[in-house]
Amino acid sequence: MVLPKFRSAWRRSTSAVCAFALAVAGLVGVVTAAPARATTAMDLAYVLNSGSGTDGVNVVDVATSTIVGTIRLGDSPRRVVTSPDRRTAYVLGYDGSVSVIDAGTSTVTHTISACGEPGAAAMKPDGSQLWVGCGFTGIVVIDTATATVTKTISMRADVSGLTFAADGSTVYASYFVFSTGTPGIEAIDSATGAVTAGIDDENYSLGLVLSPDAATLLVSQQHSDSVAVVDTASSTVAATIPMGGSPDGGVLNPDGTAVYYCVNGTDIEVVDLASRSITRTLALPCGDPTYTAGSLAFAPDGNTLYAILGRTGGVSVIDVPTGTVTATIQPGVALDNPVAAAAFVRAALVPTVTAVSPAQGSEAGGKVVIYGGPFSGGGGVTAVSFGGVPATSFTIDSDSQITAFAPPQTFRTVAVTVTNDNGTSAAGPAGGYTYLQAAPAISALTPNSGVSSGGTTVVITGTDLSITKSVYFGGTAASSFTVDSPTQVTAVTRAQTNGTVNVSVTNAIGVSTSVPSSQFTFFSPVPVVTAVSPATGPTAGGSTVTITGIRFTGTFRVAFGGVAVPYTLKSDSTITVVTPAWSSTMAPAAGTSGSSQPGGVVDVTVTTDVDTSAISAADQYIYVAPA
Repeated sequence: MVLPKFRSAWRRSTSAVCAFALAVAGLVGVVTAAPARATTAMDLAYVLNSGSGTDGVNVVDVATSTIVGTIRLGDSPRRVVTSPDRRTAYVLGYDGSVSVIDAGTSTVTHTISACGEPGAAAMKPDGSQLWVGCGFTGIVVIDTATATVTKTISMRADVSGLTFAADGSTVYASYFVFSTGTPGIEAIDSATGAVTAGIDDENYSLGLVLSPDAATLLVSQQHSDSVAVVDTASSTVAATIPMGGSPDGGVLNPDGTAVYYCVNGTDIEVVDLASRSITRTLALPCGDPTYTAGSLAFAPDGNTLYAILGRTGGVSVIDVPTGTVTATIQPGVALDNPVAAAAFVRAALVPTVTAVSPAQGSEAGGKVVIYGGPFSGGGGVTAVSFGGVPATSFTIDSDSQITAFAPPQTFRTVAVTVTNDNGTSAAGPAGGYTYLQAAPAISALTPNSGVSSGGTTVVITGTDLSITKSVYFGGTAASSFTVDSPTQVTAVTRAQTNGTVNVSVTNAIGVSTSVPSSQFTFFSPVPVVTAVSPATGPTAGGSTVTITGIRFTGTFRVAFGGVAVPYTLKSDSTITVVTPAWSSTMAPAAGTSGSSQPGGVVDVTVTTDVDTSAISAADQYIYVAPA
């Protein structure tokens, strides 16, 4: 039987291992410098390329129509299908493999062995299954959640087209090979894999475009230079549209009103679905006259059409409203042989950090400028971290720059990361920030004075205290110290003479500088008598008296009028004594006169290892002579 004339051309292209496909995807870790723009999502085209050792994906920045990166794949990639959320690309290779590419990272996450010479593919509208039409085995069904083949449907060989109804219930398949009584197009129940209807017509060669309401199926008839309009309800050809040449597979515009066909690689014919007629012709090169399959693809905006011009022409970018070519992606070493279908996705971009300046600073933190992107636009930056610790504050200066303040941390190197709604930047050397040790600085002492006998606990506040090696009060080392945090040390004083000294902290870098806030005053704990109770008693003595006051610890002498008496130290504020008998040797209290007669007023004094309490009216005791 005579095959459609495209058949031989297709075989030549695959045997030459040539293929092309486009899919917009995110690129992280592949593009060295993305164009600056205020957005956290970016249109990038995946150009499937074969030949001359360049098999793989060339990445095109849609905004600039330039090739900005490469992802290497296996043998002769030839088709690409994208998930409904447009975050994953599935690339079919001539060797029967399906490479699953994460659009956010531009990395291959799975490689699935599907079938020999896959020629068509379609994604179920809910994204749960990828159907692949094979050259020898019919159709295989891939579960996208597990990236495994779950079903094989035995069909006629050489599946040339696959498309799903919008509700996912029915799949339409077309074939290159036809036999008497065998349909050229079949409707398949997607749940059971059973054929529910078919049409036998040798003119059906490739390309299936289903109307949004699934009522009409347009089929390219390369054998008769026309497009058949199939009524899906009756499985009959309702009309035939002459194309004036060999049409490609056709592509539905995003609003679902018209199908665009590349005819003979020289003109674009627009078929209106409502009138089933050609309503517009764009006299623009749209493919290679020899290899025209799948030469058109709509970008997500619906106003831009990509046309594959072949090995020597590259890719033409067409503005649909005006019908003009706005850019051409030129072939070359990076784009060796584009000749097949195209599709688009939109991938969210996780930010990257390419540099920080300065790359080091003190443990107290400080201002840091972060370079990279994207940092602005919808889904912009929500957090900046230094080793997992949030920045004290940050400001988005532009899509490629952030000014942040590093939080205080101990001496170490950390990764600076930036987070947006799509994820967190990967940690790497370019985003490293080192906290440096510096000579410590003291900003406050609490308390800033204490007794000369030592034992006062002092909290030292400052910076760069995390690796403190010693603490000194004047020339005397603290009896002990504890590092509480990078900004706090707690030390205990030793006994020293009265006076004001500088407190210093030392680490491996140096010694803190003397400042007013680092001054500490030692003072003597002189005892004070605040009351004597009772304050009167007989000259014969023998009365029990309680002496109240402060700083009695260390007492070694209690005197009445200068005469030492036995005592009991109850606490730092209480002493009890039994009064001695009045003696003429007792000194009268200050401001009173002595007497040779029994009786009078005397001062009660307490002496510690520091000093003797000063006399006052509060320490007086009155001896009362008998009547």
